[in-house]
Amino acid sequence: MFRATAPVRRPAPAGADGPHGTPGPTPAAVLPRLIRAGAHTPPGPGAPYRPEAAREDFYRELGALYGADFDREQFAASGRRTSVELAHGALDALGPLTAEECPEVVVVAYSAPDFDHAELVASCVKGRLPGEPLSFALSDQGVLAPFSALRVAVEYARRCGWSRLLLLVVDQGTQPFPLPATGQGAVHADAAVALLIHWDGGDAPLGGAAQGLPEPGLFAGWDTSAALVTGSGLSDGCAELPTHGGPWTKVAAGQPATGGWAALLAAADRDRPVVVADYDRERGFLAYCTLDTGELGVR
Repeated sequence: MFRATAPVRRPAPAGADGPHGTPGPTPAAVLPRLIRAGAHTPPGPGAPYRPEAAREDFYRELGALYGADFDREQFAASGRRTSVELAHGALDALGPLTAEECPEVVVVAYSAPDFDHAELVASCVKGRLPGEPLSFALSDQGVLAPFSALRVAVEYARRCGWSRLLLLVVDQGTQPFPLPATGQGAVHADAAVALLIHWDGGDAPLGGAAQGLPEPGLFAGWDTSAALVTGSGLSDGCAELPTHGGPWTKVAAGQPATGGWAALLAAADRDRPVVVADYDRERGFLAYCTLDTGELGVR
């Protein structure tokens, strides 16, 4: 799971450079291909609260470091499903993977942390997969965490010569500390999404993706003919997007990390790519990425 040094980019293949050692042409940008996907939104309440003095003391001590009070009443009233349970449900929805299909890198993304610190999602997921994939989590990116996770996964593929990536996105709403009841960060339903992605680009750059301040230059790779899925941060036009001519799915608030990625499954199109976009209002950053969903659209 852990790696002490950054991956080393593979040597360029013979002929990649031009004559006399000058750099050759830059490879064309490539879109990741979404091969399989699964979404898990369990119905009904989760498991009831079972008081544990040691755990409650831990939450009090943890919250005190940041000036946050342990909200025992809220925590006890919430049905609990851990992020590990939700991730396993998404893997079940994805279906069994053979050794040849198994991802070489798994990145877990979330905006709200898991309340259970005794288990790590990346480690538990790794135990459910054949092979020995590199597995880790990415957080502290708000609603844009899945976009960052996809870029990180593709960069590992580019540097290590990998082609099979798994993106796991989790929304888990039970927390021991006060939660926002409304707004972009509110979690109204536990959910998880698993996306099995193939990278066919080798060392080529990632295409159709960007992240930053919503300025015109950000949209250089925006495909105006693609199907579009926008998260709740873009639901009221708070950031100006380029003119768009394809089908458009707008996601309501309540699932800050998983909402747009769950909607992507329904928007998959065999004839056009799909752009997923969201705007983090707190940070003022917008992110979008483009996926080739033709194979998933056929399914």
